[in-house]
Amino acid sequence: MMKLRELRGVAAIATTLALSACATHTEPWRGIAPGAALAELKAGNERFLDGDARTHDWLHERIHETGTEGQVPSIGVLTCADSRTPPELIFDQGIGSLFVVRIAGNSQSDVAIGTFEYGIAALGVHTIVVLGHTKCGAVAAAVAGKPLPGMMTAFVAAITPALAGLPKGADGAPSTSEAEIANCRWQAAQLTARSEILAMAKASGELTILCAIYDVETGEVRFLE
Repeated sequence: MMKLRELRGVAAIATTLALSACATHTEPWRGIAPGAALAELKAGNERFLDGDARTHDWLHERIHETGTEGQVPSIGVLTCADSRTPPELIFDQGIGSLFVVRIAGNSQSDVAIGTFEYGIAALGVHTIVVLGHTKCGAVAAAVAGKPLPGMMTAFVAAITPALAGLPKGADGAPSTSEAEIANCRWQAAQLTARSEILAMAKASGELTILCAIYDVETGEVRFLE
């Protein structure tokens, strides 16, 4: 089994990791310290809820710095393609802060996992948030279990295993809200179950994986244990 450092060597560009440092509002593009990620995300969501978002204050600086110096995102986000769940707004983060994969039902896939492997090996990502949300149509489709046309069956197939073992209601199906939480946790577990790179990074303490649910009615993010 290759060591994580050797895997990063294969990626060939892990030198950018040295640029990672604590986030400030004078050099916000340089990253968020690993131990500060959860607190920064919570604080950003509070600013978003309070109407006190500050990202715009240094947007042009970020464009210039990340464009000339390169990107050093600290936090990866796997979230839904739903138009109501833009992570940069929800967490009041700007250009260069988040390494985002958006797909229906915030479901993992080979491409999503490979994207995060690249983020860890080459860009300095140290935290991944799997962000589900309320009223998720993709999860509702998986709960309903009805045939869908075209390639929509792909995201339903990616979500369905997360529903196994959930208690069922009078209609013979689990509640959508419980399914959204279960899906979030299951997709997070699959990231390390299916990726040696992510599993090794997590085991070594270099990667933290968080689960959260975004309420599309209130704008609040609830982090799961």
